[in-house]
Amino acid sequence: MANSDANLPHNIMGFVGDPVTKHIIMGAIKEIGIAYSEVELGGIQESIKFLKSNSSPKILIVDISNSELPLTDIVKIKDFTTPNTKLIVIGGRNDVGLFRDLMNIGVSDYLMKPLNIALVKKSIEDAQAAIKSVAEKTGKLIYLVSSVGGAGATTIATNIAWIFANRHFKRSVLVDLDFLFGTIHLMLDIKAENAYIDILESPEKIDDYFVETILKRHSQRLYYLGGLADIVRGVSIDKAAFDALIVTVKKQFNYVLVDSQREMNQAQRICLNHSDVFVIAVEMSMASAQNAARIIEFLNTDQPGKKILVIANKVGFSSSGALSKDAFEKVIDTKIDYIITVDEVMALAAANIGQPLAASNNNLTAIMEDIANDLLGKNEPLIIERELLEKEGTLTDRVKNAAVDLFEKTMQLVNKSKKKM
Repeated sequence: MANSDANLPHNIMGFVGDPVTKHIIMGAIKEIGIAYSEVELGGIQESIKFLKSNSSPKILIVDISNSELPLTDIVKIKDFTTPNTKLIVIGGRNDVGLFRDLMNIGVSDYLMKPLNIALVKKSIEDAQAAIKSVAEKTGKLIYLVSSVGGAGATTIATNIAWIFANRHFKRSVLVDLDFLFGTIHLMLDIKAENAYIDILESPEKIDDYFVETILKRHSQRLYYLGGLADIVRGVSIDKAAFDALIVTVKKQFNYVLVDSQREMNQAQRICLNHSDVFVIAVEMSMASAQNAARIIEFLNTDQPGKKILVIANKVGFSSSGALSKDAFEKVIDTKIDYIITVDEVMALAAANIGQPLAASNNNLTAIMEDIANDLLGKNEPLIIERELLEKEGTLTDRVKNAAVDLFEKTMQLVNKSKKKM
């Protein structure tokens, strides 16, 4: 079933601290004539609450007047938005340093109160122009492949996507490149339909709203893009249409997880070229090690400099004749990054009821969370937070120093007045 308009993102969503500011922004929106836009009373917390349960708007307006750590709070908000959401910040502080810091972390504009309609109109129109510009930001595409059949790339992709969407509030989509026997939809309890297959064969105009109609929604932030073609006829992919589809999906989502096949075809090649990270699922057999070594060698040559994770799946189960970790790593000439020891019976049971294993507390959840953090860039938030706290401290010091200077100047004037008297 196609998504309804209610699931489409707002053009503008705003959260401001006072009725006057709300009235001015709504006036600007009405003068421009932008439909499907709202402004509510609120601030940082109300913005985050909205983003957790709704699609990221095209333009988000946030009032930071009551924020003690505005830079840190804005970074938190950006964690919940899609790459191309434009953020307009409103505040009461006339500080060049704050303005520059906000621009450096990706804010489109900073408006100081009191506002007027002309100022807000220009800011919104500039944001709209930026959205239409060619140099748009895109989400991260993660390309997953199994070294041998049954190594578990599909299971890993589905669980990581679920964690991204439900625990990190990242808008994520699973793309199934198995057009004949794909199973992601079964793991999510979603019906596979042919709208996806149809556009692969027809170079129609592909834009944001068109793609929304073929996406299948699992939850607020998790979507599925796939379908099953006729086994006899198969599917003939239009290269231009599929490339446009992947480009559009990367603009709409924070994370695109592609469950690929080992054989190389046009769809695999297009996704490879758009990929940012590669995940290779392996089992501890010689055949798996041989194939993994060849895949790694190919990726290092064809996609140099891109991150590659090797994940050993189902370790410890059906282990008769399995290679040791050291022996496997010697064959592939690199380290295994993560080891998953999951009960195959549990995995099958979860798949049969259409529920990712990560949705329940089990021994898989912790390791999948570690993998998800790695793909998210687990060290980056700590570095960013430390830098911002240092800046916030510097900003606070500037305000304190300015207050001290003002007090000293005031006292000097008072003393001069006393002497004259």
